[in-house]
Amino acid sequence: MAVRLAVMAHAPTPSTGRAAFGGEEELVRPKAVKQIMERVACWVSAPEPACVETASQLGGDPQILSELRGCDFGSWTGRTLSEVRAADPIGLAEWLDDPTAAPHGGESLLQLIGRVGSVIDDYAWPEGLSVAVVSPLAARAVAVHALSVPAESIFRVDVGPLGRVLLSRATVGWRLQALDRRFSSAS
Repeated sequence: MAVRLAVMAHAPTPSTGRAAFGGEEELVRPKAVKQIMERVACWVSAPEPACVETASQLGGDPQILSELRGCDFGSWTGRTLSEVRAADPIGLAEWLDDPTAAPHGGESLLQLIGRVGSVIDDYAWPEGLSVAVVSPLAARAVAVHALSVPAESIFRVDVGPLGRVLLSRATVGWRLQALDRRFSSAS
């Protein structure tokens, strides 16, 4: 049996609805999340409450992996894209153009991709389907890592709340099986 990994973005929160840079929040409609119908061999989650709650709503009892946490946005945490654009337009432009930049004083996109990529590569995934619930940006970072494309590609991957990146482990790394903007239990 092959190793498959579904990396899911957590369900919508108030921050995702207003395009804010992270923050600790409750899910918007936790009851609207449907159970995964396929048998899951392993559940893991980033430590954010929205990730843990999404995994629970899907029927999982996840192991918390702190290294799967979302990006550290430093001084931008909790602020909307519009607020950051107004207060720090040069910093925002730098962050959007250079994956090594961290004008907010937090973590660069390159650091995020490396951190979550290491977890995906090094974790002892069992045979069958495993599910990892992470922030939407961390899910994008996993896709970029799995494809071995330049870090700048992170903004060319669209994974929204309840979206998923379906991977399978190959002899020389990961293969992308599917990229769904929104998760569907029928997929």
